Amino acid sequence: MSLTKEKTLELLWQRMAERGDFPSLQRSVTGIVSAMQSENTSTADLASSVLSDFALTQKVIRLANSAMYAPFGCNVTTVSRAIMILGVDTIGHLALSLKLLEGFGEVAARRDDMARELARATLAGAFARDITAKNGIRDGEEAVVCTLLHHVARLLVTYCFPNEWVEIQEIAAKRGISDSDACEQVLGITFPELAEAAARKWGLPESIATSMRPIDLEGDAPLSHADWLCAVANMSNEMVTELTRGADPERLAELAERYADRLALDISEVVSVGEEMARDTSHQEFIAISTGASNTRQPPAGKPLDSARRLADGLSEVRAATGETDAVGLLNLTLEAILQSLGFVNCAAFVRSPASKVFEMRFGIGREVQPLLGLTFPEAFEPDVFHLALTNGRAILIDNAREPRIVPRIPLWHRQHFSNVKSFFLLPVRQRNQTVALLYGDWGGALCAGGIGAKEMEFLHYMGEEISSKLESVAQQNTASGANAADSLARRPSGTAGR
Repeated sequence: MSLTKEKTLELLWQRMAERGDFPSLQRSVTGIVSAMQSENTSTADLASSVLSDFALTQKVIRLANSAMYAPFGCNVTTVSRAIMILGVDTIGHLALSLKLLEGFGEVAARRDDMARELARATLAGAFARDITAKNGIRDGEEAVVCTLLHHVARLLVTYCFPNEWVEIQEIAAKRGISDSDACEQVLGITFPELAEAAARKWGLPESIATSMRPIDLEGDAPLSHADWLCAVANMSNEMVTELTRGADPERLAELAERYADRLALDISEVVSVGEEMARDTSHQEFIAISTGASNTRQPPAGKPLDSARRLADGLSEVRAATGETDAVGLLNLTLEAILQSLGFVNCAAFVRSPASKVFEMRFGIGREVQPLLGLTFPEAFEPDVFHLALTNGRAILIDNAREPRIVPRIPLWHRQHFSNVKSFFLLPVRQRNQTVALLYGDWGGALCAGGIGAKEMEFLHYMGEEISSKLESVAQQNTASGANAADSLARRPSGTAGR
């Protein structure tokens, strides 16, 4: 059957609706755009919306504390303050980029071809963010959205037209033409046209929709905003191609030279960002996936793309075991479920010891934590991220423990015993308005570039609640003897001190 542009788009939207793998993507995108465009959106409303998404909360606060906003930020710790500094549009674009990646994540976990395309999109988005941030460009997050949308067209074709996608690849390779030109021959539409159609269907701003169109970099006339966005996206996409070819310095310099003047960028900085990405372990697995050299379908920190599904399965196991095992057994089962679901290298539980007034590592999985069982840190408040999690009773993800702004907030004992760890996660377990245990997990020497999404955070929260419920049950049984519920988790002698 010969397809026209109109017929292809009709089939595309129909198949997306029928297959139901993106039930929330369009709804999320539409909601974010509405909030960005509404004159009635208050800081409180936007803060509430951001706080409902764990991954977005972490990224918003981190961006507000970045060097680009340093003169305005200065240790921003609340979403409300971050919104005042960043503005509604920046928050909206940051949310859009997250939702676009999340929307395709679960499908990519089941299909190698989509995993490769999603890996390329993630790399391109990372380069767009890094190069704009390095040059202090405030429209960086908008450029990231545009870059990702350029890849959305490929992802949609891969997903909704799998047979045609194979044909497109074969034609492009055989005739030596671009994938986009081959797509036009097979489906009657180019990738930029499809990306623009998706942007308009989802109600994205006009500047983003028109930035999908090809541009001519020749000439000296100033670029329009839409053309500037398109140029950044094109450069980012070409950079991914170079990264998958080995990041040859001469080829990176040629790429930088084509775009540097028109985008007012320094050639050496473009090359530097590309080389840094090639060396960074947080990008190397994405590069391997995008070239087919890796079939793990996992992002660099080892976190599976289907981590939400794994956490759901793990939660079911934890709930099934709640009535069949004691508190220690349930805690160990929960640690194992979290480790397998999120790809942690190390996972441990620090349990409050009321008599000693310390939190002690009583249980752990992983080569680095086993020798450290018995490690303690004081219960009394200190200005570090562990005590922040204990006090607030909220989960914390540290994306990069080596960032200069973060290092002073990492306790000395952690820097000593986990010196290679870059990203780690903390989940408090609360009992009667008090933290009685702190679950810890890290990805070893790799950065967790993908973060932890809202759905993942929801399952983790429920796992913590199961432990809380078990401890409450133990507390009620021990009321007569006056024993503390947490004692059921803390009966080994103390070991090494954390400080």
